Amino acid sequence: MKAHQIIPSIITGDAISNHILEIDARLRQWGYDAHIYAQHAAPELENRVHSYTELQQHLDAPDDLFIYHYGIYHHSVNFFRAAQGKRLFIYHNITPANFFAGWDKTNERICRIGRMALGSFNDCDLALGDSDFNRRELVDADFAEVKTGVLPIFLTLSQFENQPSDTGLARQLRQPGIANWLTVGRVVPSKAIEDVIRLFFAYNKYINPDSRLYIVGSDRLVSYRQALATLVEELDLQEQVQFSGRVSPAQFKTYYECADLYVTASHHEGFCVPLIESMYFNVPILARDATAIPETLGDAGILFADLGYAEAAQMAHIMISDTAVRRQIIAKQQERLAFFAPDRVETILQDTLLRLGLPDGR
Repeated sequence: MKAHQIIPSIITGDAISNHILEIDARLRQWGYDAHIYAQHAAPELENRVHSYTELQQHLDAPDDLFIYHYGIYHHSVNFFRAAQGKRLFIYHNITPANFFAGWDKTNERICRIGRMALGSFNDCDLALGDSDFNRRELVDADFAEVKTGVLPIFLTLSQFENQPSDTGLARQLRQPGIANWLTVGRVVPSKAIEDVIRLFFAYNKYINPDSRLYIVGSDRLVSYRQALATLVEELDLQEQVQFSGRVSPAQFKTYYECADLYVTASHHEGFCVPLIESMYFNVPILARDATAIPETLGDAGILFADLGYAEAAQMAHIMISDTAVRRQIIAKQQERLAFFAPDRVETILQDTLLRLGLPDGR
């Protein structure tokens, strides 16, 4: 039995890329002749990834499994459409185009096309979302509900165990009496980084001036990044707010290890892996109650919706300074982390294969 995963690109350190590699490993373990196909692959993954030219020779195989990972519209969808075997569509969500309006026309156009095309895949054999929020978007796009399901992201948190920390960065971050706020992810409008900055301003100015905010993630959207820099300057936070950009694995781990609070004000998430990473590192989470965030958090962390900046900043202060509250939040987060354990996700993947009438390795 052959299995083919199709994706536009695959890199190291990316949650979806890791998810694909984990699926590939399990399919191989269960006896599948499994392969990954991408147009672009990180150099260190080239020995595990094949070209679309190699994929084409398998499209007529009626007994093969074809898995397409959809997070952006790409011409490789045509291979999935042409495949004659069992077709499994995995939806990783696409940011609504309106979040890029006025900021970046290219991203706005790509996201609009991607979301408009979503319904054109509803003739697949089965469609899964990373979350029930994503699954409901599939149903809204005219996928038959009985042919949908949820497959959470395979989390590769064990990678942190063998990853050394950046000792120099740790010395910089762990200064006596300093409270470190952290937010992680692409610096794009849907993440509402400006709200994180304003929330931090309320905390830093009126509650604890001995505090820092670290914004970790790709910041290549120049217009938005410049607007955030202007906001930081207007609020006189140049010394307190740091845009770290993309960082090394060692630095990534160190930011989490040294964080006192994780904050996200994102308006749109299909899953939000940094929430799980924060749980792993025992960092209390303060998050906007939006899209898939409450689903991923469950009853862990603290959600805010209509709170003003002052009220949310006070909540942040309690989460950082009240030992009993902090301990209770972290305990709940550890319970929630167990829900996403790889062996549980593995079972869901096996059940998915059964739904498709395929061998599940059990």
